[in-house]
Amino acid sequence: MNRRIVVSILVALALTALPAFAQSRTRLHADATSLAATLHDAQTSVNVSPSVWRVVGNEANSLANRIYGATAGNSTARGLATDLRTHVRMMRQAALAGNAVEARRHAAEAMPFLTRLIDWASPPRNLALPGNR
Repeated sequence: MNRRIVVSILVALALTALPAFAQSRTRLHADATSLAATLHDAQTSVNVSPSVWRVVGNEANSLANRIYGATAGNSTARGLATDLRTHVRMMRQAALAGNAVEARRHAAEAMPFLTRLIDWASPPRNLALPGNR
C-alpha cells in the first residue's frame, strides 16, 4: 500500500473517533452532574420513607455504573470512578438496610471523587473576554 493512502486512512479514522470521544465525555458530564444532585439531595436531614431511599439508592447506583463504563481508556478517571462507585454501592446498601445515617455519610464521601470527575469531563472553558477579539 502506498504510504499516502495509509496516512489518509489513519487521519480519517482519527477524525471519526474524535467526536465519539467528545460525546463520551459529554455523556459522562451529564451523568456525573445528575449523580451529584442525587447525592446532594441524599445528604439532607429530611426524613424519607424506605421506598424513597430504595429509589435514590438504585438511581445513584445506575448512574455510578454508567460513569464507570464511560471512563474506560483513562486510568485517572477510571480510578476516580472506581472509588465513586464503591461509595455509591455502600450508600445503596445502607439505604436498603434502612440506615439513613450511613447512607448520608457514604453519599458525602462519594462527592469529592464525583467533583473531580465532573472537572475532568467538563468542556474546555472559553477564556476569551468580551471585547478582546
